[in-house]
Amino acid sequence: MKFRLHPVLLPIFLFLIVTGEIAMYALIFVSLLIHEAGHLIAAYCTGMRVRSCIIMPYGGELVISNRQLEPKKNRIIVALSGPLATGILLVVALFIPFPGDDHVVRIQIALLLLNLLPILPLDGGQAICALLETDGSEYRTRALFLVHSIFCISVAIILLSYSIPKTIPYIFLALFLLIQNISAFRFRKYERAYAEIKLKRLT
Repeated sequence: MKFRLHPVLLPIFLFLIVTGEIAMYALIFVSLLIHEAGHLIAAYCTGMRVRSCIIMPYGGELVISNRQLEPKKNRIIVALSGPLATGILLVVALFIPFPGDDHVVRIQIALLLLNLLPILPLDGGQAICALLETDGSEYRTRALFLVHSIFCISVAIILLSYSIPKTIPYIFLALFLLIQNISAFRFRKYERAYAEIKLKRLT
């Protein structure tokens, strides 16, 4: 399995280092790793084949072979295991005093609130999208949920733009998510065709 950081993280971390927030940089990075470890453990426990793990600004992204062919239950478990790991860390920070625990609490709350939003590719969106699926509607449901996500993020960007410059970091994150969803929507037919070819080979 390959492990890497998404390039968009580099300017964020450089900004934190330049502004003297090295401790915050370390806490955010460790928090993202723990969040993603939750996904990885769940993926291995459910028998999913993880090709790579990419650390994103909002958490991480697992590239799983034939993800859409996996049982709905397994995909929901994997989607929610990241927030679960973040939640466990939050509880630890709330009840066990240690240096910097207030920063850890704020970071975990931010990660939870962000990742549980009902939009793709966030964990909340992944779980809801899987829940809405019925037999044979996996790709149609995902396409509709991508449209929903694109619409919600676009509205969020418009609303955030009224409070520039305070909201610039949030706008950048929203634009990043928007680009991901647009790319996924554009390539949805190829993804489905590839999965159907793989399914035919397996059967």
